[in-house]
Amino acid sequence: MNASLPPIVCCVDDRYVRPLTVLLESLAAVPGHRGLRLLVLHEALSADKGTLLRRHGDRLGLDVVLRPVTPEGSGPVSGWVSEAVYLRLAIGDALGEEYPKVLYVDVDTLVVGDLRPLLRTELDGRALGAVRDPQNPVVGSGIALPGWAELGLPQGRDYFNSGVMLLDLEQCRAQGLFRRARRFLTEHPEHVRLWDQDALNVAADDRWTRLQRRWNTVALSPLAAHPDYRHDEAEPHSPLAMLLADEPRASILHFAGPLKPWREEYPASPLRDAYRNHLDRVLWAESDARG
Repeated sequence: MNASLPPIVCCVDDRYVRPLTVLLESLAAVPGHRGLRLLVLHEALSADKGTLLRRHGDRLGLDVVLRPVTPEGSGPVSGWVSEAVYLRLAIGDALGEEYPKVLYVDVDTLVVGDLRPLLRTELDGRALGAVRDPQNPVVGSGIALPGWAELGLPQGRDYFNSGVMLLDLEQCRAQGLFRRARRFLTEHPEHVRLWDQDALNVAADDRWTRLQRRWNTVALSPLAAHPDYRHDEAEPHSPLAMLLADEPRASILHFAGPLKPWREEYPASPLRDAYRNHLDRVLWAESDARG
């Protein structure tokens, strides 16, 4: 039955294969997900990493398909990301007309709820559906799109997080979403702070479906507990108390930002424990397979 649902798409290089195995583990742990297809877009993934992903897919009852792609452009990278972040912009070309709709999901996530309602969501002619970014909720608030005024973007316009996107690929092509995003990266690299996410927000031009926050709930409680955490600019648009209350109701938890739950320095918290429980199961399965 799940074979008829749109596939889930992830984009990786060798550096992010381990988080993807944890995402697969969490996806399979939710009842009803068996048989879902996951397309892994990659550039020059090593053979052993590809074999590892296929083995985990077979073990978990997920249809994992590896798809090599050649990105048609990128932009500046900094901080905790690699150029693989721009593979998202190759989704339209890589998949062509094979899949009318796909769900893109970042690999620094945990699936904790049933994704089938999201996969069945209609976009009503829009190219994408997404969730407003909790820390950069609107243009002019936060670090996203520096120079927004110079670009002629209206202050206060909603700004989405590209870590989870439901994509109507026919509309993406018709509206030139990925082409316009790549052009923005080429013409305005000085205005890019959050990589392809900035470019996609410009390219979408506010024509995107607002999804419920549970489909992309950023894991803020471990970070917000630190005394240096600041939410001042975003607070009027995305109150921190509201965002923290979202976490128990999440269907996808997103560990966005430079501090990742698989790193030792990630703050001790129930969310870290949840992530590492899945990681432990992955590592145990690999150890058991080696005998």
